[in-house]
Amino acid sequence: MSESFIDVSKSGNEAIQLNLPTGLDFHITKQGSDWLWAVFSIFGCFLLCYLVFFFYAEIKGSKLTRYAVAPALLISFFQFFAYFTYASDLGWTGIEAEFNHITVKTSITGEHPGVRQIFYSKYCAWFLSYPCLLFLLELSGLSSSDEDVSALDTIHSLLMQMIATEFWVVSLLVGALIKSTYKWGYWTFGAVAMLLVQGVIIKRQFFTLNVKAIEFKSLMLMTSMLIVWLYFICWGISEGGNVIQPDGESVFYGVLDLCMFAVYPAFLVFTIAKDGKLPNITVNNPLPGIHKHHENENDLQEQETDSEDEEGVHHEKEVSPDSPRASGATAFQPEEDEAANVETST
Repeated sequence: MSESFIDVSKSGNEAIQLNLPTGLDFHITKQGSDWLWAVFSIFGCFLLCYLVFFFYAEIKGSKLTRYAVAPALLISFFQFFAYFTYASDLGWTGIEAEFNHITVKTSITGEHPGVRQIFYSKYCAWFLSYPCLLFLLELSGLSSSDEDVSALDTIHSLLMQMIATEFWVVSLLVGALIKSTYKWGYWTFGAVAMLLVQGVIIKRQFFTLNVKAIEFKSLMLMTSMLIVWLYFICWGISEGGNVIQPDGESVFYGVLDLCMFAVYPAFLVFTIAKDGKLPNITVNNPLPGIHKHHENENDLQEQETDSEDEEGVHHEKEVSPDSPRASGATAFQPEEDEAANVETST
């Protein structure tokens, strides 16, 4: 009985034992893996809720609700997948650190600085999740706007936001996989791209759409924009500067991901489903000058030709009594008629 109790007490999270972090000096431990499994469970709960909500919306919900739930469901699924990989101590590679701010008692690799565990799986999840989050944010703004929205402007704005966001995610990934100081160049590239994204978001949400949002909604948007910069700070003290251990890195990134991909999408879905309305999407006229030219030609033709009523009866245009057409006289007389008039007068 006692032996079986000891076996049960020793059971639990065995990810680190089954997927050994070999060839590394700095890697996550059982405590870090336990935290990652907790985040995995939270995203799993969100995923189940969105699944139920999604099928309910498909049957009885409005179109706007279905459009809002779909990206939130995908975000939860991507993060659920990523944190399963992260907590299982999979999806990583070893890169020698640039700085030796943290040390270990016994170096396994013998390198100085040591080799750090880099999880590329989380970058894959960000790459997939951020476009869905940006679409959800755009939908939230469109559903709150009282003005007509241009389809081409919406596509243009989304393309700029999505491509620039994907660029800064890839920049951080490439920088994390470089051991020399050149990694900070990729960090800078990503930061510039992030400034571009946030500039487009501010212009789009507060100036183009003229969103009549409550103060709390605007506060949430600005908070999410500040949280994004915490990703750059976390990268700088973990993969970049090697200041904190991978366990601390997992806690930092886990809190940020819960805020950005669990709490914020849920808030956007709630506001869209509660107060949103389908936007009036219009298509811009690609050639307004030509269109106007044709309208002017049509107006001239209508003025020069006689009109017809709905039954197809032809009606001549009304003319004034003093006009040559009304009096029977013509505007120009033939030369022969003029000569005859002269002889008669003589």
